[in-house]
Amino acid sequence: MTDRRPGQWPVQHPVPRDPQTAATAPVTQLPVRVEVPVPDVRLVAVVDLTDEYATHDDVSRALYEQTMRASDCHTAVVRLGEAAIRKHLTLPRAIAGAFFLSAQRIEVHVPAGTRYAYFAARVRQELEQICADHAQMLSSTRTPG
Repeated sequence: MTDRRPGQWPVQHPVPRDPQTAATAPVTQLPVRVEVPVPDVRLVAVVDLTDEYATHDDVSRALYEQTMRASDCHTAVVRLGEAAIRKHLTLPRAIAGAFFLSAQRIEVHVPAGTRYAYFAARVRQELEQICADHAQMLSSTRTPG
């Protein structure tokens, strides 16, 4: 075992008991304080829904599987394909619902052309409605004062 008694802990730099040896003992220098700069990191969650989907449930499942671990991010980038937009009619609400508490910004990338240009605006509208409903619910459940 050790020669320690219960309640006695080893000291890394023992202090000498004799005052004369304490004056001549080398003074240990404390390490210089080092500050590590923390970079401004912005987490991005990327959701890719550009595959071919047969049903509404396939699109919902793919969206859920890709967003279930995206609990906190700065930006959510959602890439949509034509099949996902055609099969899932409530996709703007589903995207807004998946990220409304976890992402500060949602970017929606749709296929080129004017045919789907409205889609990002619909996601933004749904997000505003969900946030307004959430704020109204919080204000009604808080106690006054």
